[in-house]
Amino acid sequence: MNNVHRLFRHRLFADWKFQYSIWKLVVDWIVALYIVIPGLALFLDTYVDWWQEPPAFFFALPLTILLPIAVVFCWSGTLRIFVEEADQLFLFQHRSWLKGLVVYSIALQILANLLITGLLAFLCAPFLLAVHHVDLASFFWFFLLLLICRINAGLFKQCLQHRWEGWRYLLAQIPLLGFYTALFWAALAFIGNRPLYVLLTFFLLLLLILLILYRLSLPATLLKDISLAQTEKMKFANVFLKYMGTYAKKPIRLKKHPWLFKNSGPLFKERSADKVLTEIGLKGFLRHRSNMLFYLQVVGIYGAFLTILPSLWQWILWGGAIFFLASLGKLQWLEWINSPFVSLFVLDREIKQKAAGRFLFFFICPGLIFLGLAVTLLTQQWLLGLVLLPVGVFLSKITADSLTFFQSN
Repeated sequence: MNNVHRLFRHRLFADWKFQYSIWKLVVDWIVALYIVIPGLALFLDTYVDWWQEPPAFFFALPLTILLPIAVVFCWSGTLRIFVEEADQLFLFQHRSWLKGLVVYSIALQILANLLITGLLAFLCAPFLLAVHHVDLASFFWFFLLLLICRINAGLFKQCLQHRWEGWRYLLAQIPLLGFYTALFWAALAFIGNRPLYVLLTFFLLLLLILLILYRLSLPATLLKDISLAQTEKMKFANVFLKYMGTYAKKPIRLKKHPWLFKNSGPLFKERSADKVLTEIGLKGFLRHRSNMLFYLQVVGIYGAFLTILPSLWQWILWGGAIFFLASLGKLQWLEWINSPFVSLFVLDREIKQKAAGRFLFFFICPGLIFLGLAVTLLTQQWLLGLVLLPVGVFLSKITADSLTFFQSN
């Protein structure tokens, strides 16, 4: 590669080829023919119905339901610099090439965010235009703000990652999340207010320019960029590997201690093979900080989403949290059961099935109980909450056992 343009183009095409190979493992021509294409056709037919005759529950949903969606969507924005481990010797000597790769990566991320934001606007159009009768100019302006905020969030997070790690990085995100929440609350509460939108657009564009300049001025970022790029590159691959039951090794941080079960004894009085396997799986999950943070974030975001819904929908989606948490727990269990340590032992299928069911039950219950208490507090329906919480725990047990039974067969 004799210039940075060809190097970036080569890296980009190589990454597209790699990601395509990952998706091809899951979506082959049979899946595409019998599942993806019919599903897409059914969705398009449903989408047309949304325009012609919006569902009744659309009219029951307030405009503020878009607040958590907008915040999560924007904060999920990322920035990946297309560098590899083999670049260290060369790019340390040619800093201008590294800056060129950063510029091209930011430009690519802007285009990618434009497409993703356009897709979200396409999905939300019936709700905003047909149900809440937002005018077309305000509709496009709102999603323009969404696009700029998502690009800014990717730059924000990468700048923070170059400065802090661990709890300091998480703590630094809190005021930024608060800022995004306040900004989108104002954008939704005063949608159609042209002076406010002009002011917000100017402020966000100015912030975008400053963030780009600051990112380009950061010194000695190559090693961190390589680490972040590898994590971003393998993000979807690791999810598919978990579903396939393949172990993906997690990074080990030195001089870090687990939050829970540092020096714990047995969790179960009765010592059997399946209970010991469940205990080791639970402790392995809870002792890893990233697992705990992921679980708390998922439950917190789900709970925040429930707060803006009518009481009936809060209880309905609280019940849906059983299946949502069960699917997440299944991923964690498959990763654990296929880890090198557990693979050293020869275990019967029945033992694995019992251990998996118990693990999923304990994985679902804390989040489900917390969400149930939150919904009870929000709706003030104390008697209904007193009845439904035990029912939810019972359904969690049935769901966990059913998932493991079908998996083993």
